[in-house]
Amino acid sequence: MKILIIGAGNVGAHIGYLMLFVDSIDEVLIYDIQKDILKGKVLDLSHAGGVLKKDIKFTVVEDLNEVEADIVVITAGVPRKEGMSRFDLLEVNTRILDQVIGGMNKRLIEESIFVIVSNPVDVLTYYFYNKTAIDRKRLIGMAGALDNGRFRYYLSKNIGSKITELESQVIGSHSKDMFCVFDNLGAEGRVELSKKETKEAGATIVSYYKGGSAYFAPAAGVKVFLDVILGNREETVSSVAILDGEYGYNNIAFGVPVEMSSKGIDKIIELDLDSSQKEELDRSIKGIKESLSFLKDKKILS
Repeated sequence: MKILIIGAGNVGAHIGYLMLFVDSIDEVLIYDIQKDILKGKVLDLSHAGGVLKKDIKFTVVEDLNEVEADIVVITAGVPRKEGMSRFDLLEVNTRILDQVIGGMNKRLIEESIFVIVSNPVDVLTYYFYNKTAIDRKRLIGMAGALDNGRFRYYLSKNIGSKITELESQVIGSHSKDMFCVFDNLGAEGRVELSKKETKEAGATIVSYYKGGSAYFAPAAGVKVFLDVILGNREETVSSVAILDGEYGYNNIAFGVPVEMSSKGIDKIIELDLDSSQKEELDRSIKGIKESLSFLKDKKILS
């Protein structure tokens, strides 16, 4: 089994490292435009394989058009910098994604499972779908697993339950407008605090890193997907998916619970939302709609 990671920054490199702890992987191919840094990270990861006695090959990719892989993870992109609007960030990262798509051979798009990590992940997942016409079942956006993991952490901290005992959901936009779902009568105040902390989690980490963004937890989110796909088992996880009528939406991507297997996304699970929850979901994805409209107005998206 071969994994191709496009982007060797903090997230991409940590995903590569976690592959040392995933069964069934024979080779991890890594591509980045910064060739010297890429070579250093691939060599460092190869040494880690030696230390851990893992027979996994780490390979520098010079040309995306020449490689094949079973799963492709795209982390390429720039983080939002001071003074950048979300539309500025979107323009930059769609250009980067265009370069990635243009550099890949058609066989990858026709046969591989793709995991999009680059931000804004909801919009870029749909952008990739629109530009490649890939089967939506083989396209997964990594945000739901991350957001729900953060929510479980804050619920555990504030309520006092073990993380393994909590059943929660985070759907909608991967942003401060995400929709956190958890019922616990008698702990409403602590649940609301957990929701607030979850929505602010990414920005909190950025404030501590002084400009950098999270990478341990996003990399772990990708591993959650790969454990299911490579473990050849069926499991319900949270991910960004392309909607085709689910929740009443079409031609958009946002976080939803899905049934996942070795083939990718088998089914989007529709939660039973009451009218107020449906309104909250609608508010959550307002920013995604605005971003898609921006790309269409700029003739970047058809």
